[in-house]
Amino acid sequence: MSMVDDTLVLHGVRCAACVLKIERHLEQLPGVEIARGNATQKRMRLVWEDGSQSIASLIQDIRDLGYDATQIQVDQSAQKEPSLLPRLGVAAFGTMNIMAFSLSSWFGQATDMGPGSMQFMHWLSAGLAVPVMLYSGAVFHGPALRAMRHGRMTMDTPITLAIWITFAGSLYETIRGSEDVYFDAVVSLIFFLLIGRVLEQAMRRRTENAADNLRKLLDLTAHRIAPNGEVVPIPASDLVVGDRILVQSGARVPADGVLLSARGEFDESALTGETLPRPALRESPVAAGAIVTVGPVELKVSHVGAASQLGQLADLADQAASHKGRLQLLSDRFAQGYIPLVLIGGAFGFLLWYFVLGAPLSEALKIAIAVLIVTCPCAAGLATPAVTARAVNLALKAGIVVKSGRALEQLSEVDQIFLDKTGTASLPVLVPDAMIDPQVLSAAQSLAASSRHPLAMALAAVDQTSPMSGAKEHPGQGISAPNGARLGNAEFVGLKGRAHTQTMLFYRDPNGQITQIAFDEAARPDLEPFLTRTVEMGLDVSLHSGDVPEAVARFAERNGVTHWCARQNPAQKLDQVAAMQAKGQHVLMIGDGINDSAALSGAHVSVSFAGATDIAQAAADVVLTRPQLSLIPKAIDLSRAARRLIAQNLAFSTAYNVLSVPLALAGFLTPALAALLMSSSSLVVLANGLRLRQIE
Repeated sequence: MSMVDDTLVLHGVRCAACVLKIERHLEQLPGVEIARGNATQKRMRLVWEDGSQSIASLIQDIRDLGYDATQIQVDQSAQKEPSLLPRLGVAAFGTMNIMAFSLSSWFGQATDMGPGSMQFMHWLSAGLAVPVMLYSGAVFHGPALRAMRHGRMTMDTPITLAIWITFAGSLYETIRGSEDVYFDAVVSLIFFLLIGRVLEQAMRRRTENAADNLRKLLDLTAHRIAPNGEVVPIPASDLVVGDRILVQSGARVPADGVLLSARGEFDESALTGETLPRPALRESPVAAGAIVTVGPVELKVSHVGAASQLGQLADLADQAASHKGRLQLLSDRFAQGYIPLVLIGGAFGFLLWYFVLGAPLSEALKIAIAVLIVTCPCAAGLATPAVTARAVNLALKAGIVVKSGRALEQLSEVDQIFLDKTGTASLPVLVPDAMIDPQVLSAAQSLAASSRHPLAMALAAVDQTSPMSGAKEHPGQGISAPNGARLGNAEFVGLKGRAHTQTMLFYRDPNGQITQIAFDEAARPDLEPFLTRTVEMGLDVSLHSGDVPEAVARFAERNGVTHWCARQNPAQKLDQVAAMQAKGQHVLMIGDGINDSAALSGAHVSVSFAGATDIAQAAADVVLTRPQLSLIPKAIDLSRAARRLIAQNLAFSTAYNVLSVPLALAGFLTPALAALLMSSSSLVVLANGLRLRQIE
C-alpha cells in the first residue's frame, strides 16, 4: 500500500495542547500513520495509506475538533494568517471610550451623579462592549465555540468563559441598577489579549518559514519550447517531465533538468550557499532555483514541483519542524489535560471567595476570571516549538537540513565524532606524493598524459601536462617512451615480486633509475578548520575507513588525526559505534557511502552530504546541502544554543505558573492584569527563541 505525505496549515491553534489534541484524534483514524504538528509554525504533517483517507476528510476531522486547516500547495507557500490589527483597533476604540464612561461613573459616585445618568453611562458601555466582544473577541470565542459544539475544549475555552461571564455579570448588574459593573474589564481583557496576539503574530513572521521561502522559488513562469519551436510562457507547476524549457540570463530555473545547451553557468546559492557561479556542460544536471548567470540555456525537465531538489528540501524542513524531541514531548505532557485544571482552578477560586471567605458575588467572579486567564499554559506549550522552528530555519539557511527535532536535540549531546575517510574527510581525487623530485614528476606526468588509466590521469591532471610524442600504452601494465622511460606497475618497470600496500605507480627513467610515486586522497579544504574547531569544543574525532592501514595512517598523520581505524567493513563500523555508545558516549557519525549507512543509522546522530549516496542521505539525521565539514561544528553550536533556550523557556513557564496562580487566587490580579501577564508570558517565550542567531 502506497503512502501519502502532506502538510497542512492549521488555523485557530494557540499552543502545544491544541496541536496535541489534533494529533491524537487524527492518529486514531484508519490508515493514518503519522500526525505531527508544530504550534509555532501552525503546521501539521500527515502520512496516511492511500485510499484510507482523503485530504478533504482529514481537514474536516480537524474542523470537527473546533479548528481549521488548509493544504499547502505544491509550488507555493501557505497563505499568511490574516492580520489582527483591525480587531485590535476596534478593541482599542471600545476600551478608551468605555474607560471614559467608567471614570465618569466613578467620579459621579463621589459627586452625587444621579442614578439615571449613571445608568445611562452603563448602558452606553454595554452597547460599546458588544461589537468589541462579537468582532474583536471572535478571535478567542470563535474557535472555543466550534470546539464546544463537538464536546471539546481548547486553550481559548477559559478565556471565552472569562469574557462572557464578566459581560453577563455586568449586564445583570446594569439591569438591576447596581453601581458596580465591569464592562471596562471585558473590553480591556480583550484589548490586552489581542495586543499579545498581534505581537506574537509579528514574532512568528520574524521566525519565517524556510520551507515556504524555498517553495516560493518554484512559483515561477516557465518558458516551454513547443515542438514547432515556439516558446510558450506557462506556470512552472504545469511543466511535466521531458519538457524542453528556455531560461534567460538572470532568470531562475523553474524545475530540475538536464542541460541541453553546449554550456551554461549557474548561481546555486539558494541550494548550496556557494556564492561563486558553477559552470556546466551539456548533459549536466541543473537544480530548480538556480539562477542562470551565462545564458540563455535550454534544459530538459527531469523533476518538477515537490519532486525537485528544492521541493524535497522544503519537505524535509517541514518534517523537521513537525518531529518532536524529548523536550517537546515533555512540554506536551505538561499541556495535556491542563484545560480541565484551569477550569477547576477558576471554580475553586470562586467557591473559596464566595462561600468560604464571604466575598461579594462580583468580587468572587473577578477572582475566578483572573484564575481562568492567568493559568492558560500557552507559554509552556510554545517553549519548545518556538525555539525548534527558528533553529531549523536558521540551519536550513546555512545549508544544514535537520530532519527532526530529535536530531536537533541530540546534536547538542554529541561528545564523540566518527569520521569516514574516503569521500567524507577526503575528496574523490588522488594526488601524488609531494615529496617526489620535481624533474622526475614532470617526466612521469608527460608519460601519464598519454594514458587513460585512472592513476595516470590523476598524475597528469596535477599540471595539465601535454602527452609525450611516441609514447605507447601497454594495457594492464603501463606506458613506455621512445627513450626507454617507463611508467606503470612494479613488474612493468622491472621490480620483480615487489609488493605494495598503497595505491602507487612506478617510474623508470632512461637511465634505469626507479622512483615510486605514491598517491593519497586529497583532504577536504576545510578538514583542518573542522578538526581545530572540534578540539576547541572538546569533541574527540576518530577516522574510520575500509582502506588499508598504511593509507589511513598516512592520511591521519598528514591531517593531524590521532585516532583511526582501518579495514573497517560496514558491520565493524557499526560495532565501533555501538561499543562507544555502550560506554555512555554520544557518537556523531559522518559518512557518505553505502558502507556507512549502518553506522549512520546506529549512531546517536548522523550527518551526510547532499551529494552522497541516496542510502547514506536517507540514513542520516542531518544532510548538508554542500559538502563542507566546517558546517558540522556550527550545527552543533546552534543545537546547543537552542537547547539552552528551550530549558530557559521551560523554566520560565514553570515559574510563571507557580507564581501567578497563587497571586490570582489571593485576589491580587484583576482580569485585565491577568490577561496582560498571560500574553506577556507567551511573548517572553517567543522573544527568547528569536535570540538564536544566523549561522555565519
